[in-house]
Amino acid sequence: MAANHRPDLGFERDSIVVHHGVFALLVDTLNKQIQVKYQSMPISPYDTHKRVMSAFLAALFIYATASVAEAIPRRQESVYQRLFGSIRLFASALATVSLLVLLTPPWGYSIISILWICLLVSLAYESCQQLYQLLSQAYTDMLEKLFDGERSREEDSS
Repeated sequence: MAANHRPDLGFERDSIVVHHGVFALLVDTLNKQIQVKYQSMPISPYDTHKRVMSAFLAALFIYATASVAEAIPRRQESVYQRLFGSIRLFASALATVSLLVLLTPPWGYSIISILWICLLVSLAYESCQQLYQLLSQAYTDMLEKLFDGERSREEDSS
């Protein structure tokens, strides 16, 4: 099964560095926009949007953890590298969209909805592909055993 695993160019080392750079730029830009929006207000976004800020911090933690976890299988050439890369990408998207919710709530919530729909579709697609590979491999193995059994019977009767 690992032999059928094709490397995804989006998870190559240079591409990952670009993803980290884009994520850092987005978070920095949105953070500065939030500071400008809330500079004249006596309250902070942590006070008014506790759930959104909690989601942002959780997504940021997941992003950092997945980034570290993605580097470990890279050295060991593990099939889990792609899983950690996908988790990292979705966590970074959720973190940036959470900051966008603070700036423009209707747009932010719409994008979060679209993000979750994309996540579910992506997971369903990946699961269907893996299920198809497993079933086709099992079917091939079953046919090989069946034909090997028939061949051995023919050789024994000869």
